[in-house]
Amino acid sequence: MNKIVLVLTVFGLLTVFVASATTFWLRTSLPITNGLITLDGLTAPVTVTRDVYGIPHIKGESQTDVYFGLGFVHAQDRMWQMETARRAGAGRLSEIFGKTTLNADKYLRGLGFYHAAKASLHHYEKASRALIEAYATGINAYLASHKGPLPLEFLVFRHQPELWTAADSVVSAKMMSQKLGANADAELMRHQLAQQLTPSQLSELWPSYPGNPPRPLEEVKALPGAPALIEAVLAALPPTATGKVGSNNWVVDGRHTQTGKPLLANDPHLGLSAPSPWYIAHLSAPNLNVAGATLPGIPIIIVGRNEALAWGITNTGPDVQDFFVEKTVENDPTRYMTPHGTAAFHKRTETIRVKDSPNVSMEIRETRHGPVISDASAPHANAISNDEALALAWTALSHNDTTLQAGFRLANAQSWPEMQVALRDFIAPQQNFVAAHIDGGINFIAAGRVPIRRNGDGWLPSAGWTGDGDWIGTIPFDELPRQHNADDGMIVTANQKIVAEDYPHFITHEWSMPYRAQRIKALLADPSNHTIAGFKMMQTDVQSIMARDFLPLMLAVTPDVKAREIHNRLTRWDGSMDKVSIEPLIFHTWYRELTRFLYADELGDKFGTVWDRRPNFMYRTLTGENEWCDNVTTAPIESCREQILAAQNAALLWLNERYGDNAKSWKWGAAHHARHRHQAFSKIPVLGNLFDIVHSHSGGPFTVMQANTTIANIETPFEENHGAALRMIFDLADLDGTHVMISTGQSGNIFSRHYNDLVDHWSNGKWILLPMTTEAVEVAAKNHLVLMPSNP
Repeated sequence: MNKIVLVLTVFGLLTVFVASATTFWLRTSLPITNGLITLDGLTAPVTVTRDVYGIPHIKGESQTDVYFGLGFVHAQDRMWQMETARRAGAGRLSEIFGKTTLNADKYLRGLGFYHAAKASLHHYEKASRALIEAYATGINAYLASHKGPLPLEFLVFRHQPELWTAADSVVSAKMMSQKLGANADAELMRHQLAQQLTPSQLSELWPSYPGNPPRPLEEVKALPGAPALIEAVLAALPPTATGKVGSNNWVVDGRHTQTGKPLLANDPHLGLSAPSPWYIAHLSAPNLNVAGATLPGIPIIIVGRNEALAWGITNTGPDVQDFFVEKTVENDPTRYMTPHGTAAFHKRTETIRVKDSPNVSMEIRETRHGPVISDASAPHANAISNDEALALAWTALSHNDTTLQAGFRLANAQSWPEMQVALRDFIAPQQNFVAAHIDGGINFIAAGRVPIRRNGDGWLPSAGWTGDGDWIGTIPFDELPRQHNADDGMIVTANQKIVAEDYPHFITHEWSMPYRAQRIKALLADPSNHTIAGFKMMQTDVQSIMARDFLPLMLAVTPDVKAREIHNRLTRWDGSMDKVSIEPLIFHTWYRELTRFLYADELGDKFGTVWDRRPNFMYRTLTGENEWCDNVTTAPIESCREQILAAQNAALLWLNERYGDNAKSWKWGAAHHARHRHQAFSKIPVLGNLFDIVHSHSGGPFTVMQANTTIANIETPFEENHGAALRMIFDLADLDGTHVMISTGQSGNIFSRHYNDLVDHWSNGKWILLPMTTEAVEVAAKNHLVLMPSNP
C-alpha cells in the first residue's frame, strides 16, 4: 500500500513538474519588452515604450524606422493572427490545416488575390513602397531575433512561418474587402430564388430602402441558365466572405463643444475574435505623430489621429461584385462569347500544397470580366451547364490597388484638402471617412472604387456575352459622396444610405437599415451629449428603435392567458437590450419565430440559406404587403394576426424548453453571449474552451452598441459573433485625450496577461487613454525597449 502511495505521489510530482516546466518553456514565447535588442534593418535606434496594457509607443528618427518598429511589435504580439491572415489571402491555409481549409484555399486561389497584391506593388510610389518594405523587415527581424518558442499555435500545428514580404501586407489588406465588400452571394441568392418566386415576391423579400421607390419588377427576372447557385456559393466561400457589416461614426464641430474643437467617435464592427482584430499603436518620428487602431499585418493606422486631424470609418457597403455567366464557344472550350465575337480564356495553373495529403492542382481561366470561379469550386462547376463559366468582377481584384499608400499619406495629412489627396489612392473596400480638424471643421467622404455599369445594377448575375452589365468605368473621385463643414455642425454615418435620390451614380440597393443612425442623431440632438462622457454613453447605448417599431404591431393581438404576463412586460418595456433584462430575450425569440412563420413556407428548403431578420421586409409585410402571412402549404388563408399569435406560442415553447418555465430566468444575458472565437482552436473541445473568450453582453443587432447574432443558427441563435471590436473617441482639443478600447487585449499569446485584460473593460463600457505627447507617454510608461541597429 505504501509503495502504491509512493508511486502515485512520485507520478503526481512528476506530472506537476512536467506541466510546470512546459508552461515555463511556453511562457518564453512572450515578447521581450524591456532592455535592448540589436537588429538588422534599422538606420537608427527605435524606442518602444509600452503602457500597463501593452500598448506600444514607437519613436524613431525616421518614418521607415518607426514602421519597422510597428512590424516588430505586431509580430511580437500577433504573429499567429498575421500568419493565418496572409495565408488566407494567398490561398495557403491548407499547408497548415490540411484538407479542412482546402475549399477556402481553392476559392482564394481562384480569385487570384495574391497575384493582384504582387501586381499592385508596382503602382506604389517609391516612398510608400519603402515603408511597406520596412514594416516587413521589422517582422522578419522579430522572427530572426526571438530566441524562445513561437506562440502555442505554431507548436500545435508544427508550423514555422516564412519570411514576411511586402505582398503579404497588401494581400492582408485585400482580405478586408473579402470581409466588408463581398456581396455576390446575395446576387446568387436572388438568382436562385427567382426560379420559384414571382418577380413581385422577390422584390418584396429584398425591398427598397425605406422611403425609396420600389425597384422595377422586370429587373428581378431570372437569367436563363446557371440555376441553383446559392448552395454552391455558400459551400465555396470562406467564412470571412459571409460576415455581417456594421459600424458607427459621428463628429460634431467646434460650435457644439466647450473647447471650440471637434469631437469624433468611431466604433467599427467586425467579427469577434480572440485576439481582437484590432491592435492599438502610436508612431512618432520627424514630421509624424500618429496614433490609433491598426490591423496586424497591415502597416497603417486605419482609425486614428495626428496633431491636426482625426478620422474614423464605417463600411459604405457598395455593390462592387458582379457575377457574369460566360458562354463557351461550341466545340472550342478554350474560347468564350463576347459582344464582339469570341475571345480566348487566359489561363493560369494553381497548385495547393495540402498538409498530410497530395498536392492539388487546378487550372483557372480568366475572362474580360474576371476570374472564372467555377474553375476553383466543384459546387459552382456542378451548378452551371457544361458550356458556361461563372466569372467574377470585383474592385478588390484590381492590379493597381494602392490602398496602403492612402493610409501612409493620411497619417501625414494636415488638412481636409491633404486628406482628400491621400484618399485618392484608397481603392477597397469603400469606406465612409469622417474627419475632424484642429481648426474646428468637420468633413465626410465615401472613399473607394465603385463601378459604373453600362446597364442595370448588378442585382442578379449578368449574361457575359451581351455586354449589357459590363463595367464601363468607376465613379470619378471628385464625384464620390462627400460633405464639408455640415450646416448643422454634425455628421453621422452608420451604414445607412448616404446619398440623396438625385445622386447621379449607383452605389447599392442594400444599405443597412437606418435604426442606428436615427438613434445617434436623436442623442446628438441633446447638446449635453456633446462631450467625451456623452459620446461614451452613446457608444454603449442599447436602446432599440427597431424593437420600438415592431412592438406595437406584435402587441396588437389579444394574448392567450398564458401569454398575458409577457404582453404586460413588453408593453412597459422601453426597448433597452440590457443583459440583465428579461424582455429582450422574449422579444427576439418571438420575432425570430415570426420570421419563420412569415416566409419559410414560400422558400421551402431554401429558407435556411436566407433566414435573417429582414426588418424592412417584415415591417412592410405586417403593415400592408400581408399576402406573405398566409401559409401557402395549408388550405386556410392565415392572417398576420394569426401568425403573430402562432409565433408567440412557438416562442414561449422554445423559451420554456431552453430556460425553464420561470420567466424570471429568461435574462437576455443567459442567451446573448459575446463569443470571441480563436481562429484555429475554437472548434476543438478542450482548446476551444481555453482560447475562446465568452461572456454575457448587452446590446442587439440594431442598437448603437451593435451586437449581432445569427438567428439561423439552431443551437445558438442569440450568440453574439459580430460587434464593435474597437471604440475610439477623439478630442481635437487634447492630444493626450484620445479614449480607446478593443475587445480582448493587445496580445494574441494566451500566456500573456494582455490576451484578455481588456475584455471586462470592453464588456462594461470603459475606455483607456492613448496619450501622444512625450511627457504623457512617459507618465504612462511601464516597459521600455530599445531596438538598436546592428550597423549604426
